[in-house]
This record gives sequence, structure tokens and C-alpha cells, in this order.
Amino acid sequence: MMDTHQDRLTWQSFRWLVVILISYVTAGNIPATETWSRWWSYDGISGPNYWGKTNPDWKLCKHGKQQSPINIEPSRLLFDPNLKHLKLDSVTVNGILSRTSQDITLDIRPEGSNLINISLGPLSYTYTVAEIKFHLANNDTAGSEHRVSGRSFPAEMHIIAYNSELYKNLSEATKGVKGLTIIAVFMELGKEHNKYFYCISQELHRLQHRDNKAQVRDLSMDHLLPKTTEYVTYDGSLTQPGCYETVTWILLNKPLRISKEQLSALRVLYNGRDNDPAWLLESNARPLMPLNHRVVRTNINSQKRSRLCTMERDMFYQVNGRYLKT
Repeated sequence: MMDTHQDRLTWQSFRWLVVILISYVTAGNIPATETWSRWWSYDGISGPNYWGKTNPDWKLCKHGKQQSPINIEPSRLLFDPNLKHLKLDSVTVNGILSRTSQDITLDIRPEGSNLINISLGPLSYTYTVAEIKFHLANNDTAGSEHRVSGRSFPAEMHIIAYNSELYKNLSEATKGVKGLTIIAVFMELGKEHNKYFYCISQELHRLQHRDNKAQVRDLSMDHLLPKTTEYVTYDGSLTQPGCYETVTWILLNKPLRISKEQLSALRVLYNGRDNDPAWLLESNARPLMPLNHRVVRTNINSQKRSRLCTMERDMFYQVNGRYLKT
């Protein structure tokens, strides 16, 4: 099928943008890494469809076979009785909240021995929390990156941790084998303020402009997370460039409930425009990616039996009669 006139214009605009960026970098005006980090977005000619066509370090965004996010189909989950409960250190930490054109990020600033370590669960190593990112849209019908049976949630929180047994920091671990784990928490509207999320939400008004920062104090991660020991896990990638396939994803089976006011505060990324039908949908969620035969495991045992299948263990061993001596 031939390209439409609009497609050709879009492609030409994209090529010109790349030429301008490369020329600007080679002229020494802006470091290359900073240029690319500021260039990408979630729509248009700098959106997800083009992430893998520009910077060669981002080729996995286009060619990777273990990309995230994905749609979670409960009927296709594999119950794994060997999955342990997740262990999360109970400490209080401070952080720096910042806003870019793409997201809102809380950089954890550990003081002394106050590190939030994650272990057990599906993890073979210990991981140290480095960042928390928020993905959302300017209305309540979309926003989360992962979906459950095709359903999207208003927002999704990512707790990003690096393998501190093998790597020195988040940057080094990002491209390393088993380098990262991300705990994904869906966010839903509740009737009341979430008092544990308040230390973050009360500072969001300070992020009215790009590159603004605010300080967050006394964040207790184990209190912030929903009270559950059940989760879904799979091997995937970062959902932002360069989409490195080094992530063990852990999706909790209960959402974090926050108030309408707290969700609106998060939408400072969209200048506070929420639930306005005249305003086009904006979101910092990457589109769903193919599963590509990956196994999605869970420690949730539904214990539902039928003639066809069960998620309970039923082991039975029998010697083949051909090996029995007469």
C-alpha cells in the first residue's frame, strides 16, 4: 500500500528533525546524551514509534522481543508455587521530586544506612530503590502503562531498583544482565486522602514548570505500598528510551488508592487540565507491546478446579511398565 500524502509529510518532518538535532550536537552546542534525553516524547515524530529509529542506543525500542508494558490476562497466568513473598526494607527516606517534559520522578536520596532494599519474590539478588516514576493521563479513563484484561487504570507508580550486588548504581545496572527490578503499582481513586502519599502530593504544586524540583521528606515505602503479598511477574524492559531488556517486573495485585485531589495534583505534568472533554488526551504511557511467548508468572493460587485445568499442585509419579522386570 502506498503512503498517503500525510504520511510522507510526517516522515519528511521526522528526517529534518533528526538532521537538525545531529547538526546541533556535532556543532558542540549541546552534549549528545542531553539532546536525546530532551528530544523524545509520547506523541508525534518524537513519540514511541520513532524511539528506535534515531539514536542507535535505542534500537531495542524497535527490535526488542521482551518489551514492556504488556496486557495482563488473568486466565493465562502461570501459578508458580516457588515464588516467595517479596521482602522490602522498612526505613524512612528523603528524596528530590522533579518534573521533565516526560514524567514526574522522585529520586531517592539515602542518608547513611537508610537504603530501601528489595529481595526474595522472583529475585535472586538484592536490589536498592533509586527512583519512583509516575505514569498517568489527563483523565480518569487512561494513564497506566500495564493493563489488566485490557483495562487501564488512572495512573501507575513505578518503584525502580538496581541490582546492588552486581552494579554500583542505577546507571550502570540499566544495561546490565538482571540489572533492574520495577515494582508496578496501579493507582485508583479512593474516597479519602492517602496519608502515606501525602508527603509526595503536597509538594507537586511546586512543579509548575519543567525542571522544577521539590524536596520530599520522611517517605515510608512499606506503608505507601498496598498491603498484599500477591503479585504477577515477568521479564521485560524499561518503558522509556532506550528500552533496555534488563527488568524483572513485579506488579502488585492491589491498587494504591488516592483521593481525587491527589490525582489532580499529579496532573501538574499537564498544567492541571484534567477531565476536560475539550482537551485532547495527553499521557506519558507507552503503548502496549507484544508478549512474544513470554511466561507471566504469579504466586496467586486461585485453587479453582475443573476437568480441564487447575492451579493447584497435583504431582503423581508412575514407573513406565516397559522398565519393570517380569
